[in-house]
Amino acid sequence: MSAVQNHVAQSEVTESQIATILQYRYGDGMVYLPKHKPRLLYSMATERGFIDGEGYLTRKGRALIARYKFL
Repeated sequence: MSAVQNHVAQSEVTESQIATILQYRYGDGMVYLPKHKPRLLYSMATERGFIDGEGYLTRKGRALIARYKFL
């Protein structure tokens, strides 16, 4: 994928898509991405401040999860 295509793909990632991977947060506060989920979502969540550099959910990430209900 070219740099231009990659930038467009990254800009099209929505918060609702990011919220779907944030549901994989476990008791220790880390987000463990399943193998079947795209790494792009994890990378974008980190870049946008929903997950910190060590893989832990941030306050911003917890607020995003609160807006989306996962049963």
